[in-house]
Amino acid sequence: MVLEGDRAFDLIWGTVSGALALALAIPILWWWLPKHRRSVFGRAIDPTYRLQLGYGLFSMAMFGTNFFCRFIPHGYLEYVHPTFAAITAVLLVGLGPRVVYMAMRRRPEPAIALEFRENHA
Repeated sequence: MVLEGDRAFDLIWGTVSGALALALAIPILWWWLPKHRRSVFGRAIDPTYRLQLGYGLFSMAMFGTNFFCRFIPHGYLEYVHPTFAAITAVLLVGLGPRVVYMAMRRRPEPAIALEFRENHA
């Protein structure tokens, strides 16, 4: 039984990997917005949040590629699907744990809010 290249596997893996890439892209891009700003990579590494925006857009592109590309047979391009599967796996393994950790962690209050509360209590 061959999995990679099988039509059913292509459709299932495309749907699952696309959904995982979208689940990674949404919080990264949400935290990039000024109102909801949180640094995925740390302020020392990414002070302007450009790296975060880039990875968020890349994850969104991988969503589209994995989800929609799997529905198109690529018989003459036999390395397309395995390559995108590997890129998605590296992206999810590399950034997935950090995004899950940040989503589960309570966001610290800004220092201004703490100072205001202490001075006006």
